[in-house]
Parts: sequence; C-alpha cells; structure tokens
Amino acid sequence: MFGGFALRFVPCEDCGASVAKSEYEAHVCEPGRRLEYQMTQHRTDIAGVEDEIRTYFDSPKGRFEAWYAERKRRLG
Repeated sequence: MFGGFALRFVPCEDCGASVAKSEYEAHVCEPGRRLEYQMTQHRTDIAGVEDEIRTYFDSPKGRFEAWYAERKRRLG
C-alpha cells in the first residue's frame, strides 16, 4: 500500500521534510522547520540543562558564583 511512497520520497537530513528523490539536490530547508527539527533531535539534552543548572547552583561553587554575581550587581 505505501511501497510507492517510500520509494519516491526521502527525509531531509537537516530539516526532516519528506522530499521527492528527484528534487532532493534542489531542496532548500525552511529555517523554522529546520530549527524545530534540530530542537526535536536534541530535546533530551535540552531537558537536562535545567537539571544541570539547578545542580550547579546547589553546589558550593554555584552558590558562591550566585552570591558574587549579586554582590557585583549591587555594587554596580
């Protein structure tokens, strides 16, 4: 049933769009679609950043950095 579709189209490696094989060389990614595709590819890493930041600011070094940044901000 889907055999013809699978043979004629391939996914773009940069944006994930389904592109006809005959048009693949001329394909230009839409910037928004490319960004969304890249974000999807890295969603696990992105989700972990918040936890890493929280862990860092809970550490002695992170607490010092936060204190020092606030001190510098107040002293101008």
